[in-house]
Amino acid sequence: MTEIIETPIFYRIGNNLSVDFVNTRIADNGKPKDLLTKFADFTAWAAAMDLLEKEAAKQLQADWQESREIKQIFAQILEFRETLYLMIEGVLKGQTVKPTAITAINGVLQNKIGFVEVTSSEAGFVKRFRADFSEPRQLLAPIAESAADLLCYGNPAYLKKCESDLCVLHFYDTTKNHSRRWCSMAGCGNRAKAAAFYRRQQKNLKNKDSD
Repeated sequence: MTEIIETPIFYRIGNNLSVDFVNTRIADNGKPKDLLTKFADFTAWAAAMDLLEKEAAKQLQADWQESREIKQIFAQILEFRETLYLMIEGVLKGQTVKPTAITAINGVLQNKIGFVEVTSSEAGFVKRFRADFSEPRQLLAPIAESAADLLCYGNPAYLKKCESDLCVLHFYDTTKNHSRRWCSMAGCGNRAKAAAFYRRQQKNLKNKDSD
Protein backbone atom coordinates (compact mmCIF):
# COMPACT_ATOMS: atom_id res chain seq x y z
CA MET A 1 0.00 0.00 0.00
CA THR A 2 1.39 3.40 -0.98
CA GLU A 3 1.78 5.78 1.91
CA ILE A 4 0.43 9.29 1.65
CA ILE A 5 3.20 11.81 1.14
CA GLU A 6 2.84 14.27 3.96
CA THR A 7 5.45 16.87 4.78
CA PRO A 8 6.89 16.21 8.23
CA ILE A 9 9.30 18.70 9.70
CA PHE A 10 12.32 18.49 7.43
CA TYR A 11 14.84 21.26 7.89
CA ARG A 12 15.66 23.35 4.86
CA ILE A 13 18.12 25.68 6.54
CA GLY A 14 21.47 24.46 5.24
CA ASN A 15 21.72 26.56 2.04
CA ASN A 16 23.05 23.42 0.38
CA LEU A 17 21.12 20.25 -0.47
CA SER A 18 23.81 17.90 0.86
CA VAL A 19 23.84 19.78 4.17
CA ASP A 20 20.04 19.57 4.40
CA PHE A 21 20.34 15.83 3.68
CA VAL A 22 22.71 15.46 6.64
CA ASN A 23 20.23 17.50 8.68
CA THR A 24 17.71 14.65 8.50
CA ARG A 25 19.36 13.49 11.72
CA ILE A 26 18.31 15.90 14.42
CA ALA A 27 18.17 16.28 18.20
CA ASP A 28 14.71 16.27 19.76
CA ASN A 29 14.89 17.70 23.29
CA GLY A 30 18.56 16.82 23.32
CA LYS A 31 18.02 13.22 22.17
CA PRO A 32 19.12 11.92 18.74
CA LYS A 33 16.28 11.41 16.27
CA ASP A 34 16.45 10.12 12.71
CA LEU A 35 13.88 11.59 10.31
CA LEU A 36 14.66 8.86 7.75
CA THR A 37 13.62 5.54 9.25
CA LYS A 38 12.12 4.01 6.12
CA PHE A 39 12.14 4.46 2.36
CA ALA A 40 8.87 6.44 2.45
CA ASP A 41 10.60 9.04 4.64
CA PHE A 42 13.29 9.52 2.00
CA THR A 43 10.76 10.08 -0.78
CA ALA A 44 8.87 12.51 1.48
CA TRP A 45 12.14 14.37 2.09
CA ALA A 46 12.84 14.49 -1.64
CA ALA A 47 9.39 15.99 -2.19
CA ALA A 48 9.92 18.52 0.59
CA MET A 49 13.23 19.56 -1.04
CA ASP A 50 11.48 19.93 -4.43
CA LEU A 51 13.47 17.12 -6.00
CA LEU A 52 10.22 15.35 -6.75
CA GLU A 53 6.62 16.37 -7.17
CA LYS A 54 4.40 14.75 -4.56
CA GLU A 55 2.71 12.58 -7.18
CA ALA A 56 6.10 11.40 -8.46
CA ALA A 57 7.15 10.60 -4.89
CA LYS A 58 3.97 8.55 -4.39
CA GLN A 59 4.66 6.69 -7.62
CA LEU A 60 8.22 5.95 -6.59
CA GLN A 61 6.92 4.50 -3.33
CA ALA A 62 4.38 2.38 -5.16
CA ASP A 63 6.97 1.06 -7.59
CA TRP A 64 9.68 0.25 -5.07
CA GLN A 65 8.47 -0.14 -1.50
CA GLU A 66 7.54 -3.80 -1.96
CA SER A 67 10.64 -4.69 -3.98
CA ARG A 68 13.19 -7.17 -2.64
CA GLU A 69 16.08 -4.75 -3.00
CA ILE A 70 14.55 -1.67 -1.39
CA LYS A 71 16.09 -2.41 2.02
CA GLN A 72 19.51 -2.60 0.42
CA ILE A 73 18.89 0.60 -1.54
CA PHE A 74 17.69 2.43 1.58
CA ALA A 75 20.78 1.21 3.47
CA GLN A 76 22.96 2.68 0.69
CA ILE A 77 21.08 5.97 0.96
CA LEU A 78 21.76 6.14 4.70
CA GLU A 79 25.39 5.11 4.15
CA PHE A 80 25.86 8.02 1.74
CA ARG A 81 24.31 10.37 4.31
CA GLU A 82 26.78 9.10 6.93
CA THR A 83 29.68 9.72 4.54
CA LEU A 84 28.52 13.30 3.98
CA TYR A 85 28.03 13.81 7.72
CA LEU A 86 31.59 12.68 8.46
CA MET A 87 32.87 14.90 5.65
CA ILE A 88 31.10 17.97 7.06
CA GLU A 89 32.23 17.22 10.60
CA GLY A 90 35.78 16.84 9.32
CA VAL A 91 35.64 20.20 7.54
CA LEU A 92 34.37 21.83 10.73
CA LYS A 93 37.40 20.43 12.57
CA GLY A 94 39.79 21.67 9.90
CA GLN A 95 40.58 18.17 8.66
CA THR A 96 41.39 17.22 5.09
CA VAL A 97 38.46 15.68 3.23
CA LYS A 98 39.03 11.93 3.17
CA PRO A 99 39.38 10.08 -0.16
CA THR A 100 36.46 7.83 0.85
CA ALA A 101 34.13 10.84 0.72
CA ILE A 102 35.40 11.88 -2.71
CA THR A 103 35.05 8.30 -3.98
CA ALA A 104 31.48 8.09 -2.67
CA ILE A 105 30.49 11.42 -4.26
CA ASN A 106 32.10 10.50 -7.59
CA GLY A 107 30.51 7.06 -7.49
CA VAL A 108 27.04 8.60 -7.28
CA LEU A 109 27.80 11.13 -10.00
CA GLN A 110 29.20 8.46 -12.34
CA ASN A 111 25.92 6.56 -12.17
CA LYS A 112 23.78 9.61 -12.88
CA ILE A 113 21.04 8.92 -15.44
CA GLY A 114 19.17 11.46 -17.53
CA PHE A 115 19.32 13.49 -20.69
CA VAL A 116 19.87 17.05 -21.86
CA GLU A 117 16.92 18.81 -23.45
CA VAL A 118 16.23 22.22 -24.97
CA THR A 119 13.15 24.14 -23.84
CA SER A 120 11.84 27.54 -24.87
CA SER A 121 11.37 30.43 -22.46
CA GLU A 122 10.45 34.09 -22.65
CA ALA A 123 14.14 34.95 -22.89
CA GLY A 124 14.84 32.40 -25.64
CA PHE A 125 15.98 28.80 -25.35
CA VAL A 126 17.32 27.01 -22.29
CA LYS A 127 19.39 23.84 -22.18
CA ARG A 128 18.91 21.75 -19.07
CA PHE A 129 19.55 18.27 -17.74
CA ARG A 130 16.44 16.23 -16.98
CA ALA A 131 17.27 13.60 -14.39
CA ASP A 132 15.73 10.14 -14.35
CA PHE A 133 14.51 9.42 -10.83
CA SER A 134 12.67 6.19 -11.60
CA GLU A 135 15.36 4.35 -9.58
CA PRO A 136 15.59 5.61 -5.97
CA ARG A 137 19.38 5.80 -5.83
CA GLN A 138 19.28 8.38 -8.63
CA LEU A 139 17.89 10.85 -6.09
CA LEU A 140 21.36 10.87 -4.54
CA ALA A 141 22.79 12.49 -7.70
CA PRO A 142 21.64 16.06 -6.99
CA ILE A 143 22.77 15.60 -3.38
CA ALA A 144 26.20 14.50 -4.58
CA GLU A 145 26.34 17.47 -6.97
CA SER A 146 25.62 19.89 -4.13
CA ALA A 147 28.32 18.22 -2.04
CA ALA A 148 30.73 18.63 -4.95
CA ASP A 149 29.78 22.33 -5.23
CA LEU A 150 30.39 22.73 -1.51
CA LEU A 151 33.89 21.29 -1.84
CA CYS A 152 34.83 22.99 -5.11
CA TYR A 153 33.26 26.42 -4.73
CA GLY A 154 32.41 26.82 -1.04
CA ASN A 155 34.44 28.43 1.71
CA PRO A 156 35.11 25.94 4.55
CA ALA A 157 34.91 28.80 7.07
CA TYR A 158 31.25 29.36 6.16
CA LEU A 159 30.26 25.77 6.96
CA LYS A 160 28.99 25.82 10.53
CA LYS A 161 27.07 23.92 13.20
CA CYS A 162 24.33 25.58 15.21
CA GLU A 163 25.88 26.97 18.42
CA SER A 164 23.17 25.50 20.62
CA ASP A 165 24.51 22.60 22.70
CA LEU A 166 21.18 20.82 22.19
CA CYS A 167 21.19 21.14 18.39
CA VAL A 168 23.08 19.10 15.79
CA LEU A 169 22.02 20.92 12.62
CA HIS A 170 24.55 22.32 10.15
CA PHE A 171 24.36 25.16 7.64
CA TYR A 172 26.40 27.02 5.07
CA ASP A 173 26.50 30.65 6.15
CA THR A 174 25.49 32.90 3.27
CA THR A 175 24.69 35.97 5.37
CA LYS A 176 26.35 39.22 4.31
CA ASN A 177 28.87 39.37 7.17
CA HIS A 178 28.94 35.58 7.72
CA SER A 179 28.05 35.93 11.39
CA ARG A 180 25.16 33.47 11.51
CA ARG A 181 25.23 31.44 14.72
CA TRP A 182 21.99 29.47 14.86
CA CYS A 183 20.16 26.96 12.69
CA SER A 184 17.29 29.46 12.75
CA MET A 185 16.44 32.58 14.73
CA ALA A 186 12.91 31.26 15.24
CA GLY A 187 14.28 28.12 16.89
CA CYS A 188 17.62 27.96 18.66
CA GLY A 189 18.32 31.67 18.18
CA ASN A 190 15.12 32.68 19.93
CA ARG A 191 15.74 30.23 22.78
CA ALA A 192 19.27 31.58 23.24
CA LYS A 193 17.96 35.17 23.36
CA ALA A 194 15.32 34.17 25.91
CA ALA A 195 17.92 32.40 28.05
CA ALA A 196 20.25 35.41 27.92
CA PHE A 197 17.40 37.73 28.90
CA TYR A 198 16.53 35.46 31.84
CA ARG A 199 20.16 35.46 33.03
CA ARG A 200 20.28 39.27 32.86
CA GLN A 201 17.04 39.54 34.83
CA GLN A 202 18.36 37.18 37.50
CA LYS A 203 21.62 39.12 37.72
CA ASN A 204 19.73 42.40 38.11
CA LEU A 205 17.58 40.91 40.88
CA LYS A 206 20.69 39.72 42.73
CA ASN A 207 22.31 43.14 42.39
CA LYS A 208 19.18 44.81 43.81
CA ASP A 209 19.08 42.40 46.74
CA SER A 210 22.70 43.14 47.58
CA ASP A 211 22.15 46.95 47.60
